[in-house]
Amino acid sequence: MLLINRMLISVFIQVCICIFIGSVSAKEDDLTAVIVIYRHGDRTPIKPYPSDPYGNESFWQVGFGQLTNRGKQQQKELGQWLRQRYDNFLPKEYSEKDIYVRSTDVDRTLMSAEANLAGLYPPTSSQMWDTNLKWQPIPVHTMPEREDALLAGKKPCAQYEMLLKKLLSSDYFRNITRQNHDLYAYLSRYSGDHINSLERLEYLYSTLTIETVNNFTLPDWTRSVYPEKLRPWAFLSFATQAYTPALQRFKTGPLFNFITTYFKNHTVKDPNTPKFMIFSGHDTTIANVLNTMGAFEYHAPPYTSTILMEMRAKEDDTYYLSMFYKNTSEPREIRLKGCQINCSLTDFISILKPVTISLDQWDEECKISVPINVFGETMFYIAGVVLLNMALFTIALFICIKRCKNDKQQMNYIQLPDEEYA
Repeated sequence: MLLINRMLISVFIQVCICIFIGSVSAKEDDLTAVIVIYRHGDRTPIKPYPSDPYGNESFWQVGFGQLTNRGKQQQKELGQWLRQRYDNFLPKEYSEKDIYVRSTDVDRTLMSAEANLAGLYPPTSSQMWDTNLKWQPIPVHTMPEREDALLAGKKPCAQYEMLLKKLLSSDYFRNITRQNHDLYAYLSRYSGDHINSLERLEYLYSTLTIETVNNFTLPDWTRSVYPEKLRPWAFLSFATQAYTPALQRFKTGPLFNFITTYFKNHTVKDPNTPKFMIFSGHDTTIANVLNTMGAFEYHAPPYTSTILMEMRAKEDDTYYLSMFYKNTSEPREIRLKGCQINCSLTDFISILKPVTISLDQWDEECKISVPINVFGETMFYIAGVVLLNMALFTIALFICIKRCKNDKQQMNYIQLPDEEYA
């Protein structure tokens, strides 16, 4: 009996040890900060093509380029999904100290942010301000697109435009244009639009996709090209804006500078840095961020597609990032090219350093520096124009002097009363 009791005690102790060890090993690292970047919800076509049978706004519930009711619902559901995922991290009661939301200055992204927040922060009893309205106002920050180099990426940059033009005139993209000559001509003829680039093709593809989703019957001419022939080129179009490291530096560099600074601030426990950041953007926003990370698989980012960046702290006070891409019901883990799945913050910053740029640096580097050979050609051209103008001026002056001399001679000659004309 004593032996049995000892055996039972021994087993009990071993079980307790296993449970303790298991609980320690299963302990998750502390979630410290989160960045969410998503595309807006369902929208109407931005601009119908000239021969579009559904080109009148009367066919649509809202104006062109606007968020639909379906889009509002999609974003509310995404907000609810975020609440479920981060319920133990992000307090249910809204506080400006916990979260900061920024959107591009476009109706559909601003409205998407608001709908998303309705799902993320349904008002608690203490924040209920209208018993008939289960919603509370939460600030969404923005700035004009033409001034926004950080999120919208629409602020003019001469250097970026020069680099993009150079890329599109490279042999690779010129061959694509030649390869699609007949396709471009066919699309131009039947759409009434001037389709001469991947960008113009993608606009048309997007419009046809939206009309298909809304159960509109597409014109007969589309059957031979949509979606199969258009899809791969439309997908490639999403890669062009951030195709090279040089383009990435100007297109997403300021955003990644913000991201790295944000995470670094959390490592020093900056009290003014919120634990949750949301960016409401576009399909190009998603594509450009993924492309810069080396994680973009050619596709058209769907409505509410979302990038998640989660920073966690280990017990030794080191930090790492887990990153996910959600373009279906469940997110899948992605990694920064050159780093592990759980990428240390140090490596994350180091790998992205070549493309990371502050807004002040961005403004400076956007100015085009003229190469020496171009400068020489320009000066030669200017000198030629100056010499030509001088020659013309000399000729004009000579003619003027000659005419003045003739006029003076005629003024000095006085005809006598009886003098006959020669």
